[in-house]
Amino acid sequence: MTAVVLGGLLLAFTARSEESVAGIGIDLGIHQHKMKIIHVLTNTPASKAGLSAGLVVQKIDGKTTEGKSLDDCVKMIRGASGTKVTLELVDTSQNKTNTVELTRTAIKR
Repeated sequence: MTAVVLGGLLLAFTARSEESVAGIGIDLGIHQHKMKIIHVLTNTPASKAGLSAGLVVQKIDGKTTEGKSLDDCVKMIRGASGTKVTLELVDTSQNKTNTVELTRTAIKR
């Protein structure tokens, strides 16, 4: 995994020799001490569920993201294809919290 700081936003990208990893199709970043979705890949579980950049990831499988590293959160979201992960998301523009359950799949980069 590569982490980059860009304009105060810590970004995580996976650079692996594998063609795919099992996940939900998002790139995460830390901005103002909050774990946020910074990019949603098309045609993935995340895009099909309507997730979008800017949503705050407050919990992963019931565990808070507060105080966790970017790498730890990425590891929590990844898992075997066909398994589920639950995210508690906050849309700060509408002041709404939503919980979504997504099924991990192979994600090609």
